[in-house]
Amino acid sequence: MNATLTLNTLTFTQGPSTESGSIRREISRGVNLPEILTIKHQDYVDSKSKIPGTRSVVRLDRYVEVTDGRVVPVSAHVVVSVPADANIVTADVTACVDRLVNLLHGATNTSGLDLKSAIFASKEQ
Repeated sequence: MNATLTLNTLTFTQGPSTESGSIRREISRGVNLPEILTIKHQDYVDSKSKIPGTRSVVRLDRYVEVTDGRVVPVSAHVVVSVPADANIVTADVTACVDRLVNLLHGATNTSGLDLKSAIFASKEQ
């Protein structure tokens, strides 16, 4: 496990960890306006198929001061559920994640559609 992760020149430093996940903080905008990266894993059993698996969540909270002075998070997270079956391989998981990233990623990614503003800010699509 990497104790620190650098994303877009920001260094997220690992804090407390449990067997189910970890939390990393980045405080370049000040300790009261952190960005918090959480990565967690959970065993589950799908209610429909009854197949067990692992559910992983990657969450980023960016704290922002709003007009009345309160500090609130803007949050984004991805949940990946992987049934435990020999026919499901790493390539299946990465294909799903890659397609989601390409949907949102900018034109600097050769496959990127750069729809993040259209989806989240303009509420299009």
